[in-house]
Amino acid sequence: MVRGLYTAATGMIHQRNRLDTVASNIANVNTRGFKRDMVVERAFEDELLLRMDKDGIPNSRIIGTITHGVYADKVMTEFKQGNIQETGKSTDIALLGGGFFTVMTDQGELYTRDGSFTIDSYGRLVTAEGWQVLGQNGPVYVYNDQFTVDPYGNIMLGGNYIDTLRLVNFEDPEVLQKAGDNYFINTDQAGMIPFAGEVRQGFAEGSNVDVIREMVDMMTATRAYESNQKILKMIDGTLNKTVNEVGRV
Repeated sequence: MVRGLYTAATGMIHQRNRLDTVASNIANVNTRGFKRDMVVERAFEDELLLRMDKDGIPNSRIIGTITHGVYADKVMTEFKQGNIQETGKSTDIALLGGGFFTVMTDQGELYTRDGSFTIDSYGRLVTAEGWQVLGQNGPVYVYNDQFTVDPYGNIMLGGNYIDTLRLVNFEDPEVLQKAGDNYFINTDQAGMIPFAGEVRQGFAEGSNVDVIREMVDMMTATRAYESNQKILKMIDGTLNKTVNEVGRV
């Protein structure tokens, strides 16, 4: 019976993690280039039950197995393409297909799908947080908003070639971990592959969060949490009767 308390409790903890993830997704529904997260659940390893003889020496008689509920194995990011919206701004750049922009931050090189860039006082193309957008030759200097970017990422200004955006892709996107502020960090340099998508200037990629889907997930997680909570209270009440009432008889 006490084991049932732990099983219900693990269920509540898992559903709470689901609710936290769904809440984060909904909060970023209007964040450009945001990729939704999802919690992957896993059952605890089954515990083998053996019958003991009267001397305390384990026999080979197997009673069976029992599990102790579920837990959040990991949080995965869904890299599905978000909606592409036309903005008309030359500093807004979207990527079609898989791939990421490379930016230089105080954590080193990070990657993002958010191409809503600006131009700083030095004439560099930067992110909303002020981090430098990288090209093949280092930071990209465009100087003004009259530059153009072709579908391959080549940057031209006044008919002159400036640089090519450093665009990368990953054979297994799961090697990327969120680093905050809509950036990703690469945990496996060997998994990097060339960019094979298309660049669109004057467009921005929206979030890939589906609000209706997230609301359904939120209601499902809430109901599952409440069910586990009721089970936990029921077991607790039964234990209370066992200790305080049956124990007196």
